[in-house]
Formats: sequence, C-alpha cells, structure tokens
Amino acid sequence: MKFGVNLRREKTGAEVSVVIFQIISLLPALYIFVLSGYYLLMTKPSILKTLFDLGLSALPRAEGIALSLLYRHTSSEMVAFFTLTGFALAFGLLAERMLKGDYRRAKTSRVVYAALIAVDLIVRLLPLRCNLAFGWPIAIIAFAIRLGCLALILLDLRADRKQSAL
Repeated sequence: MKFGVNLRREKTGAEVSVVIFQIISLLPALYIFVLSGYYLLMTKPSILKTLFDLGLSALPRAEGIALSLLYRHTSSEMVAFFTLTGFALAFGLLAERMLKGDYRRAKTSRVVYAALIAVDLIVRLLPLRCNLAFGWPIAIIAFAIRLGCLALILLDLRADRKQSAL
C-alpha cells in the first residue's frame, strides 16, 4: 500500500478505506444470512451477533438509518440483506472508478469522501440515541474504524501534496 493519488499498481489509502467499508457492510449481512436458516442464533450471544452490532454501528449514520427504515417498512431481513450487499458492491465499483480516474477526479473524490466521513464522525459525537444503540464499546470501536478510514484518505491527500510540491 502506498499513499497518494493516481497510483496504478498499488492500493492507496482511499482504496483500502473502501475495502474496509465493504467488509464492514458485509458483517451485518453475514449475520442476517446465517440467521435466516438458524433462528436460535437470536437467543444467544455470539461472535456473529457482535460482528453484526459492530458492522451496523460502523456504517455511515445515513446508511444505517436508511436500512433501519427499510427494515421497519418491509419487516424482511432478506430485503435488508440484499440492499446492504448491493450497496456495498455498487459503492465499491463506483469508488474504484472515481479513485482511479484522471488526476482531478481522483483528488476531488478523495476530498469529497473525506468530507463525508468527517461529517459522519461529527454526527457520531452528537447525543443521539442511534449513536449508542449497540453500547459504548461497539460505538467506540466503530468510531475508531471510521476515524482510521478518514486518516487513510487524508494520508493520500498529504502524500499527493508533497509529491506536487517537488
């Protein structure tokens, strides 16, 4: 992994951030998939339930609220599962195209992506009930994951600034 904009052969910080986002998005989907065939899983604490909590808590707040509304409207885990996995796939494909495009688009995409994560982090600090839906430990870990993603993108932009100064 290297930091910068328009590196063709190696993953950049922003690209790693997108992969982390996709993994986080698939954690709740994994639980929903297993739960659909094994309902007893809901009655016991398990590592899958913890991963579900972490995955939902680490999603951007807007996406988490949209999924919650979708589930309340449809009462279907499968609709939420396919929506979540579809969004993760679509976001990954779109982000790859935007982050590896021409220089201006790649840099602008990183700035916009960093701004969106920064806004999400600010929303996480507000005293909203949805921010602590899964408890303090999960909320802190999720905040750290999102902060790490922001740091990766900012390191890309910083490395690009240094390269353009030379």
